[in-house]
Amino acid sequence: MFSLFIFLQKHKLTLLAVLFLSLPVTGCGSADGDDGGGEPAGPVEPAGEKPESLPEFASLSIYNSTSPLNTRIPESMTVDQNSDAYIQKLITGAGSSESLLIQVGQYSATVFIADESTPRVDVQLPCGEFWEMGVNTLKDVPIPDYAVPAYDSDGEDAPITKGVCAEESSQDNHMIIIDPINRCEYDFWQTRKEDGHWVASWGNAIELSDDGIYDKGLSTRGSGFAFLGGMIWPDELVNGEINHALVFSYPFTKSGGPVAPATDSDGTITDAFSLPEGALVRLNPNLNLSELNLSSSEMSIAKALQEYGMYLVDNGGDTGIALYAIDPESVASNPYEGLLPDEDYPLLQNIPLDELQVMELPAQDPNYQSNLDLVPNNCASFQ
Repeated sequence: MFSLFIFLQKHKLTLLAVLFLSLPVTGCGSADGDDGGGEPAGPVEPAGEKPESLPEFASLSIYNSTSPLNTRIPESMTVDQNSDAYIQKLITGAGSSESLLIQVGQYSATVFIADESTPRVDVQLPCGEFWEMGVNTLKDVPIPDYAVPAYDSDGEDAPITKGVCAEESSQDNHMIIIDPINRCEYDFWQTRKEDGHWVASWGNAIELSDDGIYDKGLSTRGSGFAFLGGMIWPDELVNGEINHALVFSYPFTKSGGPVAPATDSDGTITDAFSLPEGALVRLNPNLNLSELNLSSSEMSIAKALQEYGMYLVDNGGDTGIALYAIDPESVASNPYEGLLPDEDYPLLQNIPLDELQVMELPAQDPNYQSNLDLVPNNCASFQ
């Protein structure tokens, strides 16, 4: 879950203000000194009819072939010597569910596909100014009229309106826009509409021909991973095949910096066997899945966990060890009907946690904060 622990990092990066002096900057707060109070933002209502379905994942060519998210775990990669201790800590943090679960109806993200007729708008980013980054708008974003952010009603506090950087909110309300024509992904955190205009506490963009990880952090995940990366798509469960790595969040991510391929971190736990963001975890490839009484969806996920694994990408809430699937509010009707229980956090009870393995961990990067920066590309245009 994207955390504004990052705000502290930004204050260590005062060079950012210098780097962006060449960019035009306009104010995003109230000119009259309003403290940003106001009514909490509720769910956004679509202005048009949502599509009946999402395109098939494979048709979108998400990220390049060398992306860690698209790469099977090589046979040469070894299990970390402390894997058992890491997994025991992971299981302890799983909470009462004692199972993997999927964040799908809460704390995931809606996904919408733009085309050549999609209107392009500017999205205000109040945290850009609050974090002293010298930018506060992501410009020229193609957002369909029917687009709505996820609405994390489980959180007690919605983002406050009036252009405030809502880092204290317990709702994330993510939204992702895919522009397959220009090969762009736009990620937004705490997304809402104010006076008919799109606002997100933070947002960034990455090229779909990239590897799915923001080179210098500042994504809408704590780890620098693009939010779209590693999500489960409905058609993958229908077809029974997931040909990419998965991603997960966890409440006890380690402080001290990320491990590659992550480029950022919001980890806060000092325990020696908490996992750092960027860690790769797999399901024991020698485990005979046919003996586990798996549902068809569990089987698809378990195979992906054996072949590709799952990357720790965010410091999550108290739900436990949580994978991500696209929020069903992305389409007109529930795309997971008959595939997953109609729940916000369906459990994967038949995938054994004690058969998980942590792959050998690279060294943590304690200096990652000094590398955080906005990276120019063909998709991101900031002001």
